[in-house]
Amino acid sequence: MAAQWVIEGCQVMMDAVWKTNATPEQKEIFLFSNDVSITDSLVNADLTEITTNGGEKGTLVKASFTAATAADPIVSIYNSGTGFIFNITGSLSVYGFAIRGVTSSKIYMAENFGLKSFVSGDILTADPISFSLDIPE
Repeated sequence: MAAQWVIEGCQVMMDAVWKTNATPEQKEIFLFSNDVSITDSLVNADLTEITTNGGEKGTLVKASFTAATAADPIVSIYNSGTGFIFNITGSLSVYGFAIRGVTSSKIYMAENFGLKSFVSGDILTADPISFSLDIPE
């Protein structure tokens, strides 16, 4: 199953670009521990964030996104080829990851990849994190 972009985050992005021309808020990635259906109406309160054992949230560095392609679909990828890496330091049960706004706590995208268990020394990579926009004809 692929990551799902959700309405509230996409609304913020569209308003920042088209309505307010503001600098978009910083984004962070986090792991969650509950089995939730990922739909476009998902909100932060639906997810149980993991805050220990190497599953702590991390900041997505804006400079690590590729420039958006100039072709249809328009695509931008975070840290292409590497993704975002969580270095696990203890036992974790993880269902997926999500990206949210640091200021607003609005969820931009999330993926439930099913229950996975990790132990100290394991690595969990969220990859690829990409945004793709198809342009209708």
